[in-house]
Amino acid sequence: MGRLEGKNILVTGGSRGIGFAVAVDCLKEGANAVAIFSHYDHTREAALEKLREQFPGRNIVGYSPAISDEAEVGAAMQDFIGRFGGHLDAVCHLVGVTHANTIRNIPDGKFREVVETNLFGTYAVNRQAALIMCKQRYGSIINTSSIAALYGAPMGIGYGASKAGVLGLTRSLARGVVRFGVRVNCVCPGVTATDMTLKDITPEALAQVSTTIAMGRLGQPEEISKMFIFLASDESSYCTGGFYHVDGWSTG
Repeated sequence: MGRLEGKNILVTGGSRGIGFAVAVDCLKEGANAVAIFSHYDHTREAALEKLREQFPGRNIVGYSPAISDEAEVGAAMQDFIGRFGGHLDAVCHLVGVTHANTIRNIPDGKFREVVETNLFGTYAVNRQAALIMCKQRYGSIINTSSIAALYGAPMGIGYGASKAGVLGLTRSLARGVVRFGVRVNCVCPGVTATDMTLKDITPEALAQVSTTIAMGRLGQPEEISKMFIFLASDESSYCTGGFYHVDGWSTG
């Protein structure tokens, strides 16, 4: 048996990067059903095709709600669990956006856009998941913050600020739902080799970033994914309100 045998698991941001790696690992670990959220239809459908090819006959579905719209998020969750036994065992929330602007040149509205997705989106997903899980009296919510929340991000103040907010939301919600048997934790990845990270970085900047990591390299999505699997599984039954660094020991 896999560590997630029989569980229904939602992975937001599951069409690529760390989120896709999490979806793959959930299926490898025996999940009953996996749903992915992706804002873009083409990336969602491409990811679903890959997952279904790798895991034929498994329960794999996708949705594209506006991530900060509670009504859309809640409707997608209800549809998912309604199709697969009525229970939601874990939510791995990885949807996020970043930006590469200093305070002098950040475009008008960019800060609000990033916070809307990263923080308000986390709230919408967490609240709708918590409503289901508190009623069933069990479940695990795993959010995604970043080392930028701890060390700052001079080229992405909206990203750093929003991810710091995710830490506070995680810990506050964890205290609020613990009596219902629901756990809430947060993974703080270091710099990871994903499309979002690598699209705007030069080889020189990449080399400089690597010098701030004790292991001397970027993480791989599959390395970050393993922490989500642990927190979604029953192995983490005594873990709540925690921040788990998976960063090769970044020094900022």
